[in-house]
Amino acid sequence: MTAPDLFKGIAVVIDNGIGKEDSIDRIIQNIRDSGGHAIGLTALPKADYDLDHFSRVSFFIMDWNLGNSDTGEPLEAGIRLPETLNKAMIADNIEFLKRLSRSRHAPVFIFSNETPETVVDELKEDPDLLKSVEESHILVMSKGDVVDKLYAVLEGWAQNTPSVLTLKKWERGYLRAANELFIDLHNRTPYWPVLLWQTFGADEVPPEYEMNRLLNRLVESRMGLLDLDLAGFLGTVDEQKAKNTEAYLASMNRVLEGERFLRDDRLKENIFAPGDIFIRTVDANTKTYWMNVRAECDCLRGNDDLQLYLLQVKPINDVAERIDHTFGIVKDERDNEAIVFAMMDGVTFSIKFKDLKAKSIKQLKNENFARAGRLLPPFITRVQQRYAAYIQRPGMPRIPSAFEDVPRSEEASAAE
Repeated sequence: MTAPDLFKGIAVVIDNGIGKEDSIDRIIQNIRDSGGHAIGLTALPKADYDLDHFSRVSFFIMDWNLGNSDTGEPLEAGIRLPETLNKAMIADNIEFLKRLSRSRHAPVFIFSNETPETVVDELKEDPDLLKSVEESHILVMSKGDVVDKLYAVLEGWAQNTPSVLTLKKWERGYLRAANELFIDLHNRTPYWPVLLWQTFGADEVPPEYEMNRLLNRLVESRMGLLDLDLAGFLGTVDEQKAKNTEAYLASMNRVLEGERFLRDDRLKENIFAPGDIFIRTVDANTKTYWMNVRAECDCLRGNDDLQLYLLQVKPINDVAERIDHTFGIVKDERDNEAIVFAMMDGVTFSIKFKDLKAKSIKQLKNENFARAGRLLPPFITRVQQRYAAYIQRPGMPRIPSAFEDVPRSEEASAAE
């Protein structure tokens, strides 16, 4: 029997055949024999159940056909409920999976007595689940294919799915480091969070915001190197690019945005920071973009009268011709700008340093400015550093125009 590695811990099994059907009982026994803990549910959690209770679950197993709602008996292979009841059951299954995805990014294995292709087709009909199925976040298999080899199937699948492999490897290191951090500080004094909270309050910054930043920094400092090697997937990525270059580049733009830009719906309302991007709607056809560069400590202490320092941000249309593939940068970046590649919606933007506008939060609201998101470190750090250098630049004399048409000597040409 394969021992669990990436999938150690708790598994939630949703199947009304528990205790009645040999295949699911054997799967549960596989989990327990391997040292795991299986939580068995014979029905989906109710619609008002808080799925955050599943936040530390390693993986989920779910039967697609939860059986006859009147008798509670599991259906035999190939037998379905009447069409109306079957459609209602599928709708309930899909709604649960969508709710679950908002609480826990853990793989869901649908082990059904039905033909897997039938279940996959039903899942793909929902646009929100289509991507999860295509990218193997939801895996559909027959129960008979996993009995007595559950972890062999799970571990093999994870080793071939880079997003899952990375999540599991990172999660293990993160939880270990977080546990070490809290043990370490608790042993110094159980009141350590209060002492820091008091300090944050004295600085007149939101203490919950600063506490979160501090904990993330301390956990990261205790994490070791990630035990991960994705080199084996490089060939697959090249194949995907060759197969459909346009779709590949679009997905790359989405990844780069996720790395460097956080959309407004993920930000805390009324908490501002350097890197915040505002879009001003001038008219139906015109929008302008602005970036806040005021120091973070000033922004956190603010209210509606706080003034943000805004630099204009302009899209760059010819970025493909300006990429220096030797160094992986955009060429010809001037001293009076900072360029951020693929910052938002696949568009590269230039932050212009020449003019700075100071506007209060109240003014921004009254003048049709809406926050689109926030540029993240180290990208915003680079913008701030380049802007600081720009506003402190010394005036330098021009090179005399007499040198413009001077022919180069043969010695200089040879030296090149």
